[in-house]
Amino acid sequence: MKEKDCQKLVEEYEKLNLQRSDMYPLSIEETFDIRRSEIDLVCSKDTEFVRKVRSLLLMSNDGNPLLKLYLAFKKRDMEYLNDILYENAQMAQITNVASPGTDHTYYSYNIMPELLAANMPDRIERILPEENGLASGSISGTPIVNTFMGIWYQNADFIEAGLDQAKKKLGQKISGFEKAYLSCFKDIALKDTVSLEMDINELCKAHVKRKDFGMTAFTRGFCIEAHAIYNMLNWVYGGELKDRVKMPDQKNFCQELAIWQNDHNNEHGKVVTKYPEELDIFNKMLYCDPPRMYLINKGKERFIDVDRFAGDVAIRIQEMGETLQKKKVSPFGKLLQKIKGK
Repeated sequence: MKEKDCQKLVEEYEKLNLQRSDMYPLSIEETFDIRRSEIDLVCSKDTEFVRKVRSLLLMSNDGNPLLKLYLAFKKRDMEYLNDILYENAQMAQITNVASPGTDHTYYSYNIMPELLAANMPDRIERILPEENGLASGSISGTPIVNTFMGIWYQNADFIEAGLDQAKKKLGQKISGFEKAYLSCFKDIALKDTVSLEMDINELCKAHVKRKDFGMTAFTRGFCIEAHAIYNMLNWVYGGELKDRVKMPDQKNFCQELAIWQNDHNNEHGKVVTKYPEELDIFNKMLYCDPPRMYLINKGKERFIDVDRFAGDVAIRIQEMGETLQKKKVSPFGKLLQKIKGK
């Protein structure tokens, strides 16, 4: 990613959010100063335990990851960008409780690339436990998740099922991005590094043309899925494919980040954001050890057990202790006290 491409990315964010003060602040703290009225409103609702936690987690995803990425690219600091990728992946995994999708098809399909791009391979077994089996569904995420699980766990049955599904899906009318993304996993499963080198570049090109919900000129300017694929090569098949695949040379692939990560042994980042005291629950979320994802059966389908996940997250946050002021307890503090049964 050349200097001019990085600068354009920053400019696109500022252009898109020129009229939104909550998305274009000078600092993270200013963002939450602006949102305090919204926060008070959410906390004033007398809802059941899980819904309280779910509301908090939903709020953490409202534009915050994009804001952090913007600040990272504005700094043009690769260590800071690596840290932000870690924070965003951490928050995304924790907010599993807000996911409405069935089995692994929706949640894990979206969270997996964030974890890999942030160099967090140890988290894969929490979002995609092998014992949960194959994902189901008709979207392109299903063969991607199943092929990925087959590769990750070296499970021949999973790989075969994933490749069969991929072959069928690639024969259908799907977007250029879906085709390239799915092809990358197929290539890795077959250890076809020649095709993979081409397909990962095609993935970046197709990302620029994406018209999915939430896609903007800013989000198209950084292909996190390509970084996930490239980093994935460090951990699958003992890393034997890594040196056989050239780094993508597209403008929405941040070569400086990939080089920095390689030079630092692909270690994940650290927490760099500090939220105001009245939002201390977000600080706890950044350090919270995420629980494993469980599935429950409902008829012929399986769904993420969001209630169990919400409860596990809340318990872990409770166990982290309380740093709230005793004399003046904020709405978030009152909510935590209710959760703790005080």
